[in-house]
Amino acid sequence: MLKVRQLPVFKVSLVMLSLGFSLMPAAFAQDEGPSVTLMKYVGKAHEAMKGGRNQEARDEFRKAIGLSPKTVDYYIGLSNACSQLKEYDQVAFALQKAIELSPSQKDEFAGDYGEALFHLGRYDEAVPYLKSGLRYADSPAAKARRTAIAAMPEIPSTPSLPPESVLRATAPPEEKKDPIPLATNDPSSPAGWHSIQRKAADVDLNKAGQTMAGLIRSEGVVIADYQGYEKSPNITFFHPPKAKFHITKILKGPPLNKDLPLRFEFKDRSTTAGVPEGWKFGEDKMPAKNSQWIVFIEWCHPRDGMFDTYEGSFGRLPATEENLNKVYALLEQHSNR
Repeated sequence: MLKVRQLPVFKVSLVMLSLGFSLMPAAFAQDEGPSVTLMKYVGKAHEAMKGGRNQEARDEFRKAIGLSPKTVDYYIGLSNACSQLKEYDQVAFALQKAIELSPSQKDEFAGDYGEALFHLGRYDEAVPYLKSGLRYADSPAAKARRTAIAAMPEIPSTPSLPPESVLRATAPPEEKKDPIPLATNDPSSPAGWHSIQRKAADVDLNKAGQTMAGLIRSEGVVIADYQGYEKSPNITFFHPPKAKFHITKILKGPPLNKDLPLRFEFKDRSTTAGVPEGWKFGEDKMPAKNSQWIVFIEWCHPRDGMFDTYEGSFGRLPATEENLNKVYALLEQHSNR
């Protein structure tokens, strides 16, 4: 089944997306402000993809989606970047949104969506999509599309962008470097984020790309009480439960319903480690009832009825006074409040 990915038709939308970048000047001629920023994000994502900087491309496509959440091509770009990073939950999310926004292209996206589901262990769901993708690959429509792509003019190496003066005028203020590391060799030191309670078996927090600045850039930051979770016989390490939180305060982001359903991931997405030896779901894997948490919501729109926390389990911190003070300070520093 995994050979499905070798069929180029599943990635052809990225080529169409790339071609669109070469037509940017026309879009900028009508720009009123926000679209300049949008095209800047898309241009950066395109360049990052070409340069193999998939994490950067992923982040830029997410920014573009935040400004234009109904543009199918941005979800396709996000799925391609996340596929290279093996973030299959995000691939599935992006392609599911693409199919919802453009049902007529369901067969075209089916192969990649099925493969993402397969990697997530959702085999029963994956099979029909994989079969549909294979059928589409041999269809006249797919062959015609491949022919059209082959006949397209070469895309310029650098997408056309507005003048540098325009970009400087519309760009947000440059962020200062985060002076507070998330973890240090001495977690009890004043500089360390030592109030985060982690078991000895947990992965090392001091990873590239996992900083407080990254957390603060989440679309939503809230304080919420843990209320419980929806019980199900299907809860596993890679199939987490829907946890019920109640928002008591929004620190950043749009207004949200006070009842906050979270995908309570047990995995820190930065690590490729599998299921910990002897791991079995139980009440001990969940927080104490009514405990307070700082929740960093990656995107303020749900996926399958649940919101995602930044980098999975990394995006939840106990709402201690010390943690709150540091979060408030960083929000102030980044002018996000």
